[in-house]
Parts: sequence; C-alpha cells; structure tokens
Amino acid sequence: MALKAISLLGYLISEVGADAALAVQVGRIPMETVATALGTSEAAARRYVDGYRHP
Repeated sequence: MALKAISLLGYLISEVGADAALAVQVGRIPMETVATALGTSEAAARRYVDGYRHP
C-alpha cells in the first residue's frame, strides 16, 4: 500500500512540476520569481525547471 502511495505521489509531483515548468517557459511566471521562491539563484532555478521540462 505504501509503495502505491509513493508511486501516485511521484506521478502527481511530475505532472504538477511539468505544468509549472511550462508556465515558466511561456513567461507566465518569471524566472526571478521561481528563484526567489526556491531560495536560490536564477541559474540554479533554471536547471531545476529544466529538469521538469526534460526529465
């Protein structure tokens, strides 16, 4: 049961992450905002977002 829950959570995270990355890509969310929210630099935030765009 726990493994199924983990699997479903992983799927949900990847879907939401992909949607959020798309919002950044099309300019609805500025990279500066993402970096601030993550508490990191814009370069590091860009790498993080790219990870969801190109898993």
